[in-house]
Amino acid sequence: MSASKKVGLFNQVSTQVTIILFLAFAVVVAVVVYIVEKEGYEKIRLESGKLVAQRGNTAVNSISADVNRVMRSALQLQQSAQTLPIEENILQTSTANAFDKRDYSLLGSGGIWPDNGALGDSTATHPFLMVRQDGDYRAILTDPNPANPYYNENWFNKVKVLRPNGCIWADVSPTQTKGELAMSCGVAIERDNQFWGASTVNFTLNQLQENIVKLSESSGSGYILLIDNSNKVIASSNPERLNYIDEETGVPLDIKQVIDSDPAWQPILDFLDAQHSEIIKQIAAKMPPEVQQVIATLDKNEATAVSNSELINYAAYLNANASNTSTMDSRLLQSFDLTNDSYYNGSQAYVFQIPETYWKLIVVQPDAAVNAIADNLSKNLINLIMLALFITAALIYFMLTFLAFKPLKKTTDKISLAEKLIDDKQYNKLSDVKFSGGRNEIGLVNHSISELLHRIQSNEGKLANINQQLEVKVEERTAELQDTLKELKNSQLQLIRSEKMATLGQMVAGVAHEVNTPLSYVQNNLEIIGQLTEQYEELIELVQGLKGVQSESAAADEKIDKLLADIVRASDEIEEDDLSSELKELIKDSLFGVEQITEMVLNLRNFARLDESKVKTIDVRECIESSLKIAGNSIRHQDIVTNFGPTPEIKCSPSQINQVLVNLLNNASQAMEGNPDDKIEVRTYADETNVYIEVTDNGKGMSQAVLDQIFEPFFTTKAAGEGTGLGMAISQQIMEQHNGAITATSTEGVGTVFTLTLPINNNLTEQSMSA
Repeated sequence: MSASKKVGLFNQVSTQVTIILFLAFAVVVAVVVYIVEKEGYEKIRLESGKLVAQRGNTAVNSISADVNRVMRSALQLQQSAQTLPIEENILQTSTANAFDKRDYSLLGSGGIWPDNGALGDSTATHPFLMVRQDGDYRAILTDPNPANPYYNENWFNKVKVLRPNGCIWADVSPTQTKGELAMSCGVAIERDNQFWGASTVNFTLNQLQENIVKLSESSGSGYILLIDNSNKVIASSNPERLNYIDEETGVPLDIKQVIDSDPAWQPILDFLDAQHSEIIKQIAAKMPPEVQQVIATLDKNEATAVSNSELINYAAYLNANASNTSTMDSRLLQSFDLTNDSYYNGSQAYVFQIPETYWKLIVVQPDAAVNAIADNLSKNLINLIMLALFITAALIYFMLTFLAFKPLKKTTDKISLAEKLIDDKQYNKLSDVKFSGGRNEIGLVNHSISELLHRIQSNEGKLANINQQLEVKVEERTAELQDTLKELKNSQLQLIRSEKMATLGQMVAGVAHEVNTPLSYVQNNLEIIGQLTEQYEELIELVQGLKGVQSESAAADEKIDKLLADIVRASDEIEEDDLSSELKELIKDSLFGVEQITEMVLNLRNFARLDESKVKTIDVRECIESSLKIAGNSIRHQDIVTNFGPTPEIKCSPSQINQVLVNLLNNASQAMEGNPDDKIEVRTYADETNVYIEVTDNGKGMSQAVLDQIFEPFFTTKAAGEGTGLGMAISQQIMEQHNGAITATSTEGVGTVFTLTLPINNNLTEQSMSA
């Protein structure tokens, strides 16, 4: 047994469990980081896109609501002019009622514009207007441009020709207030199914600008652009950097000028042009020719199809009248990836459409903001996971420490102490090693170790005492060798009875001669020693006689000389016969025989001490090697050859298979006649269903008559008292219990081959073995 050693730091269970936990935590963190990097950013980008789409839809719905408020005011003026009496004071009052001070930031100038002569021949033609001034509205009853009456202007003629019952929007243009943009909604007024005039309301865009700035600020990052039907920017959430008004003319700038012709925006510009072309294509297909002619005359950019703002305005008018789109519908047209844009060096652009005007709202969200959200989420997630994992690891570690590590350390310390006591052969002190109990696995292990130490203390202590007594008796009392051998034999028989090994009990008669052989020559040696000691006894008698004669005072010299001569003669005979050397050799041989008997008994005990009838799965080579060791004494004069072919493991009772093999080896040895080429060969091989063991000898062989009877009980070819005749019958019974077989082939004068057949797939149980 090796000396006790302390467990190193990295070999301690606590250290190994801790390392495993940390490795597991590292793997979990790595997986989380991988998932966040691989999928998190993309999902966050998608969710961010959904949020931008929601904000954009909200902004579009807000703009649509403002547009509809303006349209309602224009329609209110239309209804007043169409239904009220044509009296100046009534028209003036209705015009004033349409402009509420609460809409001051939204509604600009506007009013009722009668056609030439619509007020009567006795009344000069003039409009009924309201204009913004100093936070309120002021009435104007004169033509703003008397040199060119309004009823001669293009916008009025457009309304007169088209006679729209809803808003026909004009292009966005600067107002008299510097930096302020507005666009006009024109509606036709009819009386008696005849064109009477037009109602207009200017939609000022200052409120839109403020709303867009607030929306951009609420989102925390990015910017927003609002463009009209001619791709002019009419509102910007960042006017300081993205200036959208020409400082000299006050006219909105083209989007290319605002973005400074950023190449990253080219897909968006192409998309806007394609949208314009598609709308123009659709509206042109369903416009009457006379409408096309009027719009073509009015449109200043008719040479460029995609710039035909009048066509787009007319399309918006038709769309507004026919549309019943819910405010819950998405206004998002398309999103774009602005790679390496000059503003953010990477962003996402979302293009929305205002259906009442066909304006476009462009919301730009920087990638850095989305990535920052993902990075922050990843960092927070990893921190939380790390915290949770460390807390879990600490709890697991402390629980394992108190429930397992400390009890295990106590157990290992006790085992080390027991190991040291066993190394020092202090078996009597093993009872002082106390293991703590418990209902868990450690407690069960401690109980098993305690039982094992008790057995070691009992068995090893007894064995040590017996060995010591045997050594003393062999050294000091050679004369009692026979009694010691009988006692050893009785101990062997008692061991067989106490362990109740049926297999070993059946083998006792077969192996008895293995003990008798060394016992016989030990007995012969003792008889020879007895005969040889007669010469020593004669010498001793002569010496005693000489002593007696010398003690007689009157002894004759002749008698003394004769005794001396006899003593010399006896001494010479002893020296001549070399009795001392012969006695030493006889005693040495006798001791060797005793050692053989002792080794045989120990081998038998080891052979049968564990699993007498237990069934387990083993390699048949183990059975063969064990059997060769048990039968080693009887086959020591033969040449043993083993030829182990590849065989699978099988299910069997190893001790019973050993019994069969030992019986075959003994029989093979006894079949030899002392030839110089005596040989026993043990060979294994297998096929798909069975494993085979062959035991071959080149002995005298058997006749067919003997071969037919070898498996019958009590049949033997040995002399009376040399065999029981049960060995082969028992072997056959064992093989049948294993669902196998034993067969023999023999040729007289050549040798014998015994073959054991064992199934590979054997449904063998201990119950079937004991049945």
